[in-house]
Amino acid sequence: MPDFYINPETCSKCGNCVEVCPALVLKKSENKIEFKDDFLHLCLGCGQCMAVCNTKSVFAKGLKYEKDFFEFSDSNDFFSIVEHRRSVRRFKPKPVSKEEIEKILFAVSQASHGDSHHHVEVTVINNREKIMEALPLMSAFFDKLGGWLHNPIMRTMIKLKKGQHTLNTLNNHLLPRIEKGIYKEYSYEYDGITRGAHTLLIFHAHKDSEEHKEDSHIFVTFAALAAQALGLGATIIGLVPAALNKSKKLKKIFQIPENHDVVVSLIVGYPKYKYKRGIKRELKKVNWVS
Repeated sequence: MPDFYINPETCSKCGNCVEVCPALVLKKSENKIEFKDDFLHLCLGCGQCMAVCNTKSVFAKGLKYEKDFFEFSDSNDFFSIVEHRRSVRRFKPKPVSKEEIEKILFAVSQASHGDSHHHVEVTVINNREKIMEALPLMSAFFDKLGGWLHNPIMRTMIKLKKGQHTLNTLNNHLLPRIEKGIYKEYSYEYDGITRGAHTLLIFHAHKDSEEHKEDSHIFVTFAALAAQALGLGATIIGLVPAALNKSKKLKKIFQIPENHDVVVSLIVGYPKYKYKRGIKRELKKVNWVS
């Protein structure tokens, strides 16, 4: 069997796999679901398409149901929350209630932080129209970034300023998606940056404040787990901060102070699709020292 395959005999043609794919690797025609050959290199191997398939008909990047997936447990403890949590990229078209957002923020307020007086602020956008106002500027930024990454001088500057690891991420992960126009198309229902979410949490702090980057990543993790515990879906998004930190206009739209460093963001919403199973994940390596 090839690495990318749809079993035509069992496929129900529901299109759920097409909807949840973050790389837009799948497409639905009148009579079938199929992979787009010119998009296969964008596949993340996240298993989203296989996790939502009712009939186990989708096979992506060599993954196998019996080897790479597990059935969810029936427990309702912390470990069940962790195993059910997925990066949700398709939401129902409605904002999260204020009460639920306040519960998420309460969980964030209980998180540990590096400095004795943490400096991270959270900006909540619970309005799809406001997010839509920002999307054209974000899209334009990624177009410009694509040009920079094709320019040897700009690539060298990025490497010197942000490090080789950041340049590798931009080249290997972001640039192929920019070239395919994933961040160019946006509508009220869906876009490649905020995934059509109506609710966006932005974590930011004064750029000179202590431990603000570390604290922001701790806080957004608590927020994502809290969202899962509430039956919501969430995804940590690095695209929004990258654009905000390069645009005064974007910061103005979201009322972020100009001297603040936007570290990370979280899209939150009611999942449009239910995952039928979890995908197995392993740590890179565990070293036991005795």
